[in-house]
Amino acid sequence: MPTNARERYSVAAVLVAELFMRMGYRVRREVRVSGLSVDMIVERDGLKSPVEIKMRTTALSLREISEIIVRLSVLGHDGGYVAPIICVIGSVSPAARDYAKEHAGIRVWDFDELRDRARPYDDLYERLGNIRQSAGPNPKEKRARGEEDVKEASVLIDKLVSHESHGGLSAQEYERLCLEVIAFLFDPHLYGFEKQSETSDGANRYDFICRIKPGDPFWDAVRMDFKTRSILFECKNYSDPITADQIYSTERYLFSRALRTVCFLISRLNSSDGAKRAAQGAMRESGKLILLVCNADLVRMLKVKAQNESPTTILDEMIWDFIIRLPR
Repeated sequence: MPTNARERYSVAAVLVAELFMRMGYRVRREVRVSGLSVDMIVERDGLKSPVEIKMRTTALSLREISEIIVRLSVLGHDGGYVAPIICVIGSVSPAARDYAKEHAGIRVWDFDELRDRARPYDDLYERLGNIRQSAGPNPKEKRARGEEDVKEASVLIDKLVSHESHGGLSAQEYERLCLEVIAFLFDPHLYGFEKQSETSDGANRYDFICRIKPGDPFWDAVRMDFKTRSILFECKNYSDPITADQIYSTERYLFSRALRTVCFLISRLNSSDGAKRAAQGAMRESGKLILLVCNADLVRMLKVKAQNESPTTILDEMIWDFIIRLPR
């Protein structure tokens, strides 16, 4: 029986390869494709799938699976490669599993599914069981912030969903709800929240602003990439999608020389196409990031947070999607 992590991984890779072969796949191990090194390529009926193998004593996280998906996405541009398969000798967090389902064609096989697929092959089924046991017990996933955070996330989700569907909040109530959600999601990395800040000339007011605390990889990247030390928040409690006019008024509050170039513009509903084009224009012409966030986006982040995952994974995806869609 293997005694260390490297030996266990080697044995697991052999067993996974054997499983694919028993299932009728042609298997190539340790392959380099389009500059990427992948654990194996499996092929059946003329279709090829990259396979990555992960061994975990704790659940594979959303951030890990997001990184794997991004890494393998380059193969989608190489003819004939479809549906990457991530084989996990261990478990997968609920948030990671949901994230994979949102990305069409990504298949995640945790240890239970691998064993189910090996069930017709008695010897392989038993050997897979042995390698799992040698990795030690699979501890139950723990929520670092405890049940209180889960309850808090549930309460905030209910408020956001109800408001999106039925309204009922005043502008000030919606602003307070947004502040509560943002603080809950990103404390302690966003801190020093100040409400209803006023510019020195008294002409303009924005809903709230906060500072970015150094030390978190995602927020450090935001600080560096957009040359900002703070995040500004505008909350639009409109019964219709926001328009380009709201983008133009918000853009006035952002200044590169003041190291204030990022705004999260939060609205009850998704934004209009005109608002999206105006936000793209602010980035393209002035380097100002106005990220359009709606109630549904906040709900997604809260669900991730409740599962002890980082909601910045969702933000990172939103920012990247915004950047790659910028027109000339």
